[in-house]
Amino acid sequence: MEWSPAAIAGRAEELLPEFGRLTRDIPPEAGFGGIWESEMFLFFAATQWCAPRQILESGRARGKSTLILARCFPESHIVSVELDRGTENAIAAEKKLSGRPNVELLYGDSRKLLPERLQEGDAVLIDGPKGFRAVELALEILQTGKPCAVFVHDFPPDAPWRRFVERHWPTAFFGDDPVFEPFRVLDEGRDPRAAGASDKTGHYGIFACFPPGLPKPYWRLRFGLLLAQKGLSL
Repeated sequence: MEWSPAAIAGRAEELLPEFGRLTRDIPPEAGFGGIWESEMFLFFAATQWCAPRQILESGRARGKSTLILARCFPESHIVSVELDRGTENAIAAEKKLSGRPNVELLYGDSRKLLPERLQEGDAVLIDGPKGFRAVELALEILQTGKPCAVFVHDFPPDAPWRRFVERHWPTAFFGDDPVFEPFRVLDEGRDPRAAGASDKTGHYGIFACFPPGLPKPYWRLRFGLLLAQKGLSL
């Protein structure tokens, strides 16, 4: 299956009604941040074709994205990792996901837990850690050759970790590609902060979307990432 923004957007047209049906009654988490519906739809459209038996999620916050995964991938085992137990968000997520047989909730450091639980053909969604640490985790996962795709959240334009990916990862693309703009209709009315705004870019976390495999040898990417963290370039 072709992995490109245009190809995924083409497949997404057919999947949009199904996604709407599966998610329309999930309440928004207005004011709590998290991943927008259109962004989760991008993940769904990009990975649905590979029918992952397992999906790894790092950073579930109040559990809305986890619930969307559980509904959109009912045959997949959803392993969701959150750093801290007992927080307000963690308690809200546990309540929201109670009784979901295909969801497993874990607590701890996803940089340790995700590689331990990774299986062949998994789809991976990383919404914590952030920044360069998230790129490092994605690199460690992708170098195994196991995942069908890795999505990492919070890649705003001009962020140094985004510039690293743009420079070193020509096969990756981003959720703010104009070809995905029509699907933001899914977000209308979901957060009052966006009401009346003609440009909602500032409210979006933006996914970096990594296809399977590495575009360069692992050691070169690892070294380039180290330099980028120090403000240098390869």
